[in-house]
Amino acid sequence: SKDGKGKGKGKDKGKDKGKDGDDADKEKEGDDAEEEEDVEEDSGRKAAASAPRGKDKSKTAKDKSGIKKADGAVKQGAAVQSRCGLVFPVHRFAKALKKGGYCKRLAVGGSIYVTAVIEYITAEILELAGNAAKEQKKQRIIPRHIQLAIRNDEELNKYMANVTVTGGGVLPNIHSVLLPRKTTPGKEGAQASMSQEY
Repeated sequence: SKDGKGKGKGKDKGKDKGKDGDDADKEKEGDDAEEEEDVEEDSGRKAAASAPRGKDKSKTAKDKSGIKKADGAVKQGAAVQSRCGLVFPVHRFAKALKKGGYCKRLAVGGSIYVTAVIEYITAEILELAGNAAKEQKKQRIIPRHIQLAIRNDEELNKYMANVTVTGGGVLPNIHSVLLPRKTTPGKEGAQASMSQEY
């Protein structure tokens, strides 16, 4: 009778082990499936990162529904500046405007407008500063080139009249009174140039 009871218990244990084993196998299969999904997501990210930028990317790009996008279309999750065709970050200017306390409420269009204006002025100054650097046969733009670019341009000089460019120096300018007088050839001219008249 002990053997029978022992055998019965052994069978029950075996059944329990079988159930536990099946559960463990199912959990392992579930973990394997999750790992495969993670690997697929990672490979998808890598493929997206390695894909070429520009028009080719927009042709092959798919949105969440799996529909290919037309040329020139921008993704839904794209940054505001890319949708507006800007390089400078719109959200940083918006944050600065909110933090400054210039107004109670701020529209999105306002921060976009400010970003566009600052980007345009920056591009204008950099273009003129690059030309000044080329004239001096330099490869790098320094504060001196920025100063020359601003002060030689009439509109920028008026706009930035109160701006001091650190390390920019001053415009080369000698007053006409301080220049040496033109002398006529001859003895009188030579003597006149030597004398000082007040």
